Amino acid sequence: MGCHWITSTAKSLAAHTDAEDVFANTFIQISFGHSYLLQSALSLSALHMSRLVDSEEVQEYSYQAEKYREAALDNFQTTVRDIDESNYKAVLLFSGTLFPHACAASVLAGDDLEHAFSTIVSNIVLTRGMRPMVSRFYETMKKSDLARIIPDDVKDIDWHTEEQPPSTELVRLRKFSEIVHHVYPPDIVDAYGYACHVLELVFQVAANSPKPPSDALLKIWIHLISDRYVELLSEKQPGSLIIFAHFAVIVQRAAKHYWYLEGVAEQILRFVDHMVPGEWKSWLEWPREQIRGTSIPPTPYSERIT
Repeated sequence: MGCHWITSTAKSLAAHTDAEDVFANTFIQISFGHSYLLQSALSLSALHMSRLVDSEEVQEYSYQAEKYREAALDNFQTTVRDIDESNYKAVLLFSGTLFPHACAASVLAGDDLEHAFSTIVSNIVLTRGMRPMVSRFYETMKKSDLARIIPDDVKDIDWHTEEQPPSTELVRLRKFSEIVHHVYPPDIVDAYGYACHVLELVFQVAANSPKPPSDALLKIWIHLISDRYVELLSEKQPGSLIIFAHFAVIVQRAAKHYWYLEGVAEQILRFVDHMVPGEWKSWLEWPREQIRGTSIPPTPYSERIT
């Protein structure tokens, strides 16, 4: 599986060709001094293989992937006491492998929607938890050889000061965020309103890019939503699920480039459709059209296979 990482999996993580060498070579060189990173690479390679082999072999590769992932997480928690100049590159790269693995693993849950949703929410919590650990070294990273892995669509944007676009394809979601003011208490209104606001920004950036959205752009939304929103999502509150279904649309568009996102948007939509009460389902019409097929391409790359 080590060879598969270098020849295939590593390249599949890169948002652009300039990043391929970092994942294929620099990643492995750094992992020799940080075994949790090597274990993480083996885990992702096994998951990648599970998408490529015959059905009778899928379970074995899935088992290998989970075994290496557990070993990597245990190893990381045991050996990393602090982040400094000696290990920040390894930690940054390791944190970048967690999101792909959890996305692919959620799809492997198949028809077990409860388990799949639990995996997705756990992924959100884990992804958010890694940000404070690595954020203080982000500027240092941008001056290092790892800078090449940063996708163009997340460079040089101050998400905290970016203004809401005057128009958006998220017309129904904007309407939803206005209506919730009359339905929920202030803490929920704030949580939903900000989640919608950041999602509009993410869609705007994606629409202005000549490429499909990067997985880093997806993670911007995950990082910036509030703890309260994550709580509401874990409680499967209808409003949080409706917003999440709209997030699934940008996941679907990114899946044109990333194998580990294939099927994730559909799975989110299936769960949301299952959980949202009938009187709320009209809010899911647009995500359903976008994810399951539409004749109106919202961005140049939304329907493109790359």
